[in-house]
Amino acid sequence: MTNIFITGSSGYLGEQLIRRLVERDDVGCIVGIDRRPPEIRREKFIFHRADIRDQKAGKLMADYAIDTVVHLAFVVQPIRNRQQMHDIDYNGTRNVLHAAAAAGVNHFVATSSTLAYGAHPDNPERLTEDHPLRGNKRFPYGYYKAETDRLMQDFAARHEEMKIAILRPCTVFGPDVDNYISRMLFLPVTVGVAGANPPVQFIHQSDFVDACLTAISKKAAGIFNLAGDGTVNVYDIAQIMNTRLIKVPPKVLYPALELLWRLHVPGIEVNAGYLDYIRYPFVASNRKAKDQLGFYPKYDSRQTLAATRKGR
Repeated sequence: MTNIFITGSSGYLGEQLIRRLVERDDVGCIVGIDRRPPEIRREKFIFHRADIRDQKAGKLMADYAIDTVVHLAFVVQPIRNRQQMHDIDYNGTRNVLHAAAAAGVNHFVATSSTLAYGAHPDNPERLTEDHPLRGNKRFPYGYYKAETDRLMQDFAARHEEMKIAILRPCTVFGPDVDNYISRMLFLPVTVGVAGANPPVQFIHQSDFVDACLTAISKKAAGIFNLAGDGTVNVYDIAQIMNTRLIKVPPKVLYPALELLWRLHVPGIEVNAGYLDYIRYPFVASNRKAKDQLGFYPKYDSRQTLAATRKGR
């Protein structure tokens, strides 16, 4: 029996993972922590309200004899307090890693993001797990993902007794998704950077959960990009989502969006740094996940996008 500890258990991906785990005979208890209570209630699932930055996590891991930690707790929605965002993502992850090591956890599965590679005009056609992480500094979400990813890699190198799998998914979409990216795409009108039409990847929410389950079952260690096959360019995304795309020159769009963000204008959920990610490519290869993890996504990027629209 495997006892599993999940951070960010009240998020929509955390809850979907829990629904799958409770059905497995080889799973004992599932302990989840989050800053808000979950909607899910299951016999095997035990919830504790906690912050990943405090000391409660380590005590819970020891009390419940946890074998595997699945770390899903990150700041998903960009916030204006960069110091707080860094504290939660970086220091929270460091706290959970050290707590797991002290509690004798032997397997750690953590989510990073392909945004950690950064969106740059000189990116290769396909980014592999060996490419450097160059998360764009002016977009804190991607930048802190890169910092936290490196933290986990350094920890793994110093703690060989614990198997650590770092999963780097691209944008997770699907019928139940509700995040700042999906909300922007469901607006009647959205903006794009004039002259830019880069390829974009998506992974279906059920495929993401499948990848987590595979990593858990196989006690996987290492770094794995997670992405649906194929890409969809920015212009096609707008067409599929039935939203009107207005192309604005970068010299106008960047300062305008930054100003709206700083003025806290309702509906503006990202700062100007996000525009790099719809201007430049950051397409990741999923070859290693297929060859070494045995994970083959059921949905390609276009099918995932279509399923997202249908669900809405």
